[in-house]
Amino acid sequence: MKHEETAEFERRTQALLRDSVDRVDGATRSRLAQARSKALEPRSGRSGWLDFRYLAPAGAMAAAALLTVLIVAPRDDSNPVNDSGGGALYDLELLADADAYELTQEADLEFIEWAAAMSEEKAGT
Repeated sequence: MKHEETAEFERRTQALLRDSVDRVDGATRSRLAQARSKALEPRSGRSGWLDFRYLAPAGAMAAAALLTVLIVAPRDDSNPVNDSGGGALYDLELLADADAYELTQEADLEFIEWAAAMSEEKAGT
């Protein structure tokens, strides 16, 4: 049943489209044909600097230059932001641990830091 309804719909649609094409006057047909031929002509003249042919290589060069700077630039290891020793992971562990939060609220935080450093020294040896 669905296939028959679809076929009938297609036949009616084709008939309406053909009828609408037949009702277009000669002047409109001529303008449409001219617009179509003009649209199909290859573009003439210079293309602007925003053409993809220029932007893609320029973007690739900029990315390569940035990558080179990031790789070659000297790193300051004393900066805690560049700490690759897991400092950020340690901070996340502190945030996730409820007991660690309670310890940070203690009045004698220096003692707790000293005790943690001592346990890390003993674990490392």
